[in-house]
Amino acid sequence: MEYAPPPPELVDQISALYSLRQNQLHVEEIERADRAQLRVWIQGRGEYHFPDGHVGAVFPVTIFGPTSGVIHGVGYGPLHVVGVGLQPAAWGTLMGPDAALWADRTIDATTIFGDSATELHRAISASDNTQQHFTLLCDFITTAITAMNETAPTAFISIMEEWLIERVDPKVDVLVERLGLGMRQIERLSKRYYGLPPKTLARKYRALRVAAAMARGDDLNELGLGDTFYDQSHLIRELKRFAGLTPQQIAQHQSSLLVEVAQGLKGLEGQVSAIVSGA
Repeated sequence: MEYAPPPPELVDQISALYSLRQNQLHVEEIERADRAQLRVWIQGRGEYHFPDGHVGAVFPVTIFGPTSGVIHGVGYGPLHVVGVGLQPAAWGTLMGPDAALWADRTIDATTIFGDSATELHRAISASDNTQQHFTLLCDFITTAITAMNETAPTAFISIMEEWLIERVDPKVDVLVERLGLGMRQIERLSKRYYGLPPKTLARKYRALRVAAAMARGDDLNELGLGDTFYDQSHLIRELKRFAGLTPQQIAQHQSSLLVEVAQGLKGLEGQVSAIVSGA
């Protein structure tokens, strides 16, 4: 995998850009819970099995809603996929008022963007230059956001991001106080832009931070993550739900994709938000 940060003007819209090449004819891999994604399949085909049992098809340009748990991916290669993580602001803007309904689902991008998605696939497929692929993706996102009438609530998202980053186990009452909104409204907005209510969202990023640190071989105590869970069984349950592996399996590098993602995003530290590079 290759990773690249978004250009400065898109850092609030894009988490990271990436390119994946896989030469095997058949591959099955777990994919951790994550933010929304937009992926262009240049070569190969596949399908995604979501936490609720739904099987999502792969389209030439595929949008993934935010995921609530681990995904099991099946690919028929060789594979070449380029993609971009969508920040909550971009997800909310691009997907309209029904954004929350697309969590744990794949969407054919042509149903949202029409012929421009087909043109994006054609342009990216015509080039073998990764940097050119990333440029085309950024231009596509910029044009799409500009064309939409939706405007994401930047103040709400900023407070949510700070709340998720500053503590490994953030408290919901702190979030309520900072936002000055009722719990029902906060949950509605959180689902709208993040795909999950605040408590589950906090659990998701807590597990991802720990799983990423383990995948990189970092010392959890040095990172302040050593006492993150109640006990070992709690740790195992949360990592299995959001990262798909037990601590022992992560340490044994049973998912090469988890290692690649953890190392790739950490390599963007200082160029992307802390919640992206830390998880």
